Amino acid sequence: MAFCRRACSGRLLLAGCCLLPSFSEGLWIDNFDVLMAPVQELINAHSHCGWANPADLSLIASTKSDFESQIEIRADSCGNRLLMMGGFLQCHSVDEHIYHEMMVHPALQTFASMAGRPPRSVFLGGSGDGAGPRELLRWQSLQKATMVDIDYEVTRFALEWVPGFAGRSFEDPRLQLTTGDALAFLQQLPKDQTFDILILDFPDAFDSKELEKLYSTEFYELCRSHMHDQSILVTQSGPCVEVTRAGTRAKCWLLQEMILPNLTAVFPQVEVLLHPMATWKAEIKTPSEWSSFSLARLGGDAFAHDFDLPPEIQSLRYYTSERHRAALDHPQPLKKRLRERTPRSEL
Repeated sequence: MAFCRRACSGRLLLAGCCLLPSFSEGLWIDNFDVLMAPVQELINAHSHCGWANPADLSLIASTKSDFESQIEIRADSCGNRLLMMGGFLQCHSVDEHIYHEMMVHPALQTFASMAGRPPRSVFLGGSGDGAGPRELLRWQSLQKATMVDIDYEVTRFALEWVPGFAGRSFEDPRLQLTTGDALAFLQQLPKDQTFDILILDFPDAFDSKELEKLYSTEFYELCRSHMHDQSILVTQSGPCVEVTRAGTRAKCWLLQEMILPNLTAVFPQVEVLLHPMATWKAEIKTPSEWSSFSLARLGGDAFAHDFDLPPEIQSLRYYTSERHRAALDHPQPLKKRLRERTPRSEL
């Protein structure tokens, strides 16, 4: 697939899709600082706790998931807890709020601004540790959250050892948890059932055919069939590395190679958000990774960027309207790759 560039009502067309330009063109350094300030505070406060090699940290508890993957809780020297699966870090109690706030609130706030009403129904695929529903259920307007996760052992284990991730979300009657495959669940829904928001919080699809299907055009078409004209889909889009303040470097393999090509083949409007995490490299005490999320919708006006937050999300630890807008800017190499007529194989 080749990316094409041509006029689209003042925007840019990417593979037949309006990919919106950065909200703050040319202000990457300012936006970098807005996004990084609270993350740097976390790094400064916890850099002595020993995050460099999570597998070397104290083992608190372990179990086997329903799919034979090893699940562990480890603790750093400061007592902060880490949830690990298959030897890989999934969530760190120090900074998981950043990821989950940015996964949930930009999409819900954008919907509220554009639909003229707050969201009432959400589909959540994955997020078995409970932090995703915790953020969703902050929205008082939400009437029903339909959550589907394939591995209940992850949920049970997280509730036992890192209960702060979920809070009391699983006690909320608005949350309906189903253990099963998200693709099969959506296939079995009535064709006329739609959601205001669909959130896809699946593991990265690196060398996994089972996971790749959850990032495919076929799956996105299935999601689209359960969306109305104002609905928004958000998917985690993998890590971005080598993101610098100068904006001269950035590599986002999953986003560039798989998610954007497939999303833009299905949805006419796509937008990407980037934000840093507080994972760090011990030798240089700087963030080693940024996260990305992709938002998609069926059409209508461009994504809204000017809004007032509802009272229930005005005092979050990371997400603000200012950081929402800053996250829409990208380092120059990523901007270039998103906009130029570049064959997919060259991204």
